[in-house]
Amino acid sequence: MIIYVVKEGDTLTGIAAATGSSVERIQRDNALTDESVLVPGQALVILQPNVTHTVAEGETFSGIAQQYGITPKELLANNPALNGRETLYPGETLVIDYVTNMDRRELAVNGYAYPYIDREILRKTLPYLTYITLFTYGFTENGDLIGIDDEEVIQIAKQYQVAPLMLLSTLTDSGTFSNELASKIFADAEARNNLFDQILENLRVKGYYGLDVDFEFVLPEDKENYVQFLTELKARLEPEGYPLITALAPKTSGEQRGLLYESHDYPAIGAVADYVLLMTYEWGYT
Repeated sequence: MIIYVVKEGDTLTGIAAATGSSVERIQRDNALTDESVLVPGQALVILQPNVTHTVAEGETFSGIAQQYGITPKELLANNPALNGRETLYPGETLVIDYVTNMDRRELAVNGYAYPYIDREILRKTLPYLTYITLFTYGFTENGDLIGIDDEEVIQIAKQYQVAPLMLLSTLTDSGTFSNELASKIFADAEARNNLFDQILENLRVKGYYGLDVDFEFVLPEDKENYVQFLTELKARLEPEGYPLITALAPKTSGEQRGLLYESHDYPAIGAVADYVLLMTYEWGYT
């Protein structure tokens, strides 16, 4: 694989000739069209096939994957032009693997999705994901879970061997995170236990892999209460094998001021959670 950085005056034809690729492959692997304009500084991924397979009459997707000792998901990931489809046509050329000049390492990738995500985009993306997090479950002051229509996306994700994560947040119908709602659930043990019971039941019934908690703009005075909430939740999830993930505001120091940051105690939350997601996209708003 080559990462080619576009220079002034570059064209796709010239880049293809210089890298031993083709215009069509560069366009396909970088989601470019004939109308796309190259910009100096733009990075292009140049993938160089190592082993390819031409589909013969009667061959199946899973059969080809088995023949080369790879999984169907890997075969889909190596062939982005398929857009996640496993239906094959005689004469199609599939890439089995690529030339690589880098050490291979394990990487876990998570993506957020609304339940109404375009199914074509979903299937096109799933071959590259480890987890998919469905956005978002809410709850009431009494700890009653507010559900979403997520069954279809969960089942599609599992077809691609992608683990679905349930997301719990304090997001309201107005599109803002409610620190008032967070404070009330922190202060009410009965409501918390009701919420935890319903979360566990939902994880079981829907077949979720684990839970992601995204409480943003928690009041600074609730900093320790939030850690306690996560600690109690972890104690309920762990015996049943569900990992606890939580989203963290992208702090640059433990003393960083600001409502988004102050209640997210990195060491304390890190000691409780199995994984954390750093919301570095927050920096984009500034």
